[in-house]
Amino acid sequence: MTSTNNSNFNIRSILEKEKLNGTNFLDWHRNLRIVLRLERKEFVLDTPIPIAPEQNSTAAQRAAEKNARNASIDVTCLMLASMEPGLQKQFENMEALDIIKQLKDMFQEQARIERFETSKAILDARLEKGKPVGPHVLKMMGLFETSERLGFAYKSELATDIILHSLHDGFDHFKLGFYMNGMEKSLTELHGMLKVAESSMKAEPKRESRREVLMVQKGKGFKKGLDKGKGKDISNVAKPKAGSKGLSKSQKISLAESQCFYCNVKGHYRRDCPKFLEDVKNGTVANIPGTKKK
Repeated sequence: MTSTNNSNFNIRSILEKEKLNGTNFLDWHRNLRIVLRLERKEFVLDTPIPIAPEQNSTAAQRAAEKNARNASIDVTCLMLASMEPGLQKQFENMEALDIIKQLKDMFQEQARIERFETSKAILDARLEKGKPVGPHVLKMMGLFETSERLGFAYKSELATDIILHSLHDGFDHFKLGFYMNGMEKSLTELHGMLKVAESSMKAEPKRESRREVLMVQKGKGFKKGLDKGKGKDISNVAKPKAGSKGLSKSQKISLAESQCFYCNVKGHYRRDCPKFLEDVKNGTVANIPGTKKK
């Protein structure tokens, strides 16, 4: 019996640490129910005291009424003791069930507004490029906990979807892999995975930069050759004419070694052959296209 009383006294201390002050009703209400559940008196906040009939009441009915009234007195005193003085004065002449109903009327609207603001912050959250992902995810986890405290708990799967949706497009490959592999992770595990993915993303631009440097170095001579002719108009550059004039060195060497098919002499082609041109002029041979008569 002594051990039970000590346990009840220890858990009641959570109400003493954070007394009801008008701004913390949801936390205070949750802690109150935890204490009363341990003491088997939580029913006082939900059920009216059973009134035994004045006539023909049984001993069990009278005992049930007495026990309920005693429990209500205990709970009422506990509630008043865990309030700020201003609220104590307001409720000191009321019973536990009536007190909790009036407190809900007073603070439930405030809780709903806070829940709306929390939900809005969750759905509007976006990670900007260049910002670290770790603090962003931790902030969203805190918002989910606040929403649960306000009476609206997000399931883990939905919370995961919302967090992934809030990330910028740099995490698109991570999101694709996450869903394709059917992963089911806690928010804490997701936080760790995203930090690893972020580290890989930071390393990737460095590898790309080194690759670009190597490509530039390998193509340096080619690029320089292109730049050398930059700004010059090549449309008016003279093209080599037929014959030996305007020929390159390699072409001249090839011409010197060539043999005319008409006179069998090296050093020219048939179209430039003096004997061939003379015979064409005299009419002894037929002319060929592209050959001028001298």
